[in-house]
Amino acid sequence: MRTRTGAIALVSGMLILGGCGTAATQTDVFDQQGTYLGDNSNVRDIVQQLPHGDQLKKMELSTKDKPYQLTLRYAGYEEGQVEQKSNRTAIYNATALFTLIPNVDHVNMTIEDTSYHFTKKQLRDWYGKDFTAYDNEKALKAFTKPFIEDELKVKEILN
Repeated sequence: MRTRTGAIALVSGMLILGGCGTAATQTDVFDQQGTYLGDNSNVRDIVQQLPHGDQLKKMELSTKDKPYQLTLRYAGYEEGQVEQKSNRTAIYNATALFTLIPNVDHVNMTIEDTSYHFTKKQLRDWYGKDFTAYDNEKALKAFTKPFIEDELKVKEILN
């Protein structure tokens, strides 16, 4: 009886601890809204939670002099998906980064062999609205979707 009670207590403890660990790692990227570019680990966590964050190969923060810049390098896309997905990823991720990190002025990305350069003002003008007021991922995705799926709009921002 004593062994059975001990085993039950051990298994219960493992389940409780396992459940706590799972809940702690499943965070909403917008929980980190307001992170500053100088906070390297939180910025990396944000980038890795955005689309294709698992394909991030390099991150560089430039915070010594203004304008503050975030430079990202992605790789590992499957052949045939690079152009379409990289354009969408670049635009959405830049929008999200400007929304989540208030002091970032420029976002530079290289996805495979294509380079992208965005400023907060450039995206505000393109959207025709200040997108930095969004406070959740669902609303930001709903806002950006019609722009990102419009090939003419995408060409406009990338040229």
